[in-house]
Amino acid sequence: MAETDYERYIRTDQLLSLQKHPGELSCPDELQFQMVHQVAELWMKLVAAELTRFVSAMESDEPQQGLALLHRTAKIQRLLLSQMDLLDTMSPADYLTVRTGLGNGSGQESPGFRTLLKMPGDLVWPAFASFLERSGIDLTDLYRKPESNPLVFQLAEGLTDYDQLLQLWRQRHLMLVYRIIGAGTPSLKGKPSELLAKGMKQRFFPALWNVRDAVFAEWTAEMERNKKDTGYH
Repeated sequence: MAETDYERYIRTDQLLSLQKHPGELSCPDELQFQMVHQVAELWMKLVAAELTRFVSAMESDEPQQGLALLHRTAKIQRLLLSQMDLLDTMSPADYLTVRTGLGNGSGQESPGFRTLLKMPGDLVWPAFASFLERSGIDLTDLYRKPESNPLVFQLAEGLTDYDQLLQLWRQRHLMLVYRIIGAGTPSLKGKPSELLAKGMKQRFFPALWNVRDAVFAEWTAEMERNKKDTGYH
């Protein structure tokens, strides 16, 4: 039967040939394991593409376009998060079977993941910081009074969403490791608990977290000067 236009456009023949054939699977769950990771690489490729467009929007002083791209990026990141639920259905015994075939491979080697870790500091933040400078906007002033420039504030919050969702994805991956191999069993990159503690210390846009400390510190100092009991402890 001749290929349809849909099949040619989507390249379904090539796409569906990228998984192991049924006779090659170490266990039935290996197909799911392989496909979840392949789809994740596609989503991460799309995130990288949208972030590249975001950088261009910032360089062109198009904040509205940049905000739309960040909203789309967040939706893709949530898809990355939700699809990991599938891997919760894999038994530890089946994972060990797959692990044997995977060899020394690790999710830490994912090219998509490495790209998402690198882009914030190398491309995204410099473009946004330059936009702020050209616009004469101070980040701390913006967070003191978000209403002074709602659009740019939403841009900053969109970047915070990216940071938060990427951290949640990392934590979700480690929770999956806990579920499959346990909390104390070392993975190829060390104990999951140690990796989680290390990952929690990383901030992809540290200025967006530090500005919260600054604004809250100012508020606390003001409360102390006025001798007000805020009820905060």
